[in-house]
Amino acid sequence: PYDVEQRIRLADGSFCWMRSRARPRRSETGEIVRWYGTTEDVHERRLAEEKLHEANAELRATNRELEEFAYVSSHDLQEPLRMINIYTQMLMRKLEGNLDRDILRYSDFIQKGVRRMENLLQDLLCFSRLIHQESRPAEVADLSASLEQALSTLSPLIQEVGAMITYNGLPTVQGQEGQLSQVFQNLLSNALKYRNPNEQLQIGISARRDASGWVIGVRDNGIGFEQKHAERIFGLFKRLYRDEYPGTGVGLAICKRILERNGGRIWAESEPNRGSTFYFTAPGADIHGAN
Repeated sequence: PYDVEQRIRLADGSFCWMRSRARPRRSETGEIVRWYGTTEDVHERRLAEEKLHEANAELRATNRELEEFAYVSSHDLQEPLRMINIYTQMLMRKLEGNLDRDILRYSDFIQKGVRRMENLLQDLLCFSRLIHQESRPAEVADLSASLEQALSTLSPLIQEVGAMITYNGLPTVQGQEGQLSQVFQNLLSNALKYRNPNEQLQIGISARRDASGWVIGVRDNGIGFEQKHAERIFGLFKRLYRDEYPGTGVGLAICKRILERNGGRIWAESEPNRGSTFYFTAPGADIHGAN
């Protein structure tokens, strides 16, 4: 049997793409005695595929330019912010003793704005670095080690709010331990930020196996949110409770990017005042030949 597409020249000198398919009929001794097949004109489909390929190439080039712009901007804009902060502090020292309430208030506004922009640029730079990282061979990550690293980083804040965090042994998956630690850190930071002030924060981390690999759940008893916002929150700079809580809206977008690069996904289930559960998946270490 054969199935082949080829470009042929027509009588008027133009070219056309054709697809020919055929199967042989054999005799009792195995000799081919007849062919059954079809030939069809696939020229329009081939032209459409070529246009789509060109459009995708242009889109990839545009995306690379935007990614490069985001990376350079987030890096280079940090220096002017540092200058604003430094000269504001110098000005305040020079005016020391002659400061009235309004000047102190204006200075506080400037410094808070600088800190917020610095945090935003740091998160954007982190997101851009994820985009710029080239694909690496499959690695094996111990999720227990990734979680421990995240807990160590957040330890002062966990102790400050008196959060109770429980988890059992977590599996080994495909991915990079450092990046998966960042996923845990962002999810735990959100739980710590959006906690219910009237009760002790409790966070439970679980793991279960399914057909695609491992499903990890991070559940809290915080303030929650309406389920209709569950997809929106993973967008870049998308935030709920914008006025009540600080943040840049980049953390969950980073989680999504990391997990998708490793063949996983992330989603959330929540109810207002009933807490939230964030789920993410990761291929098991035994999938696709990882060791």
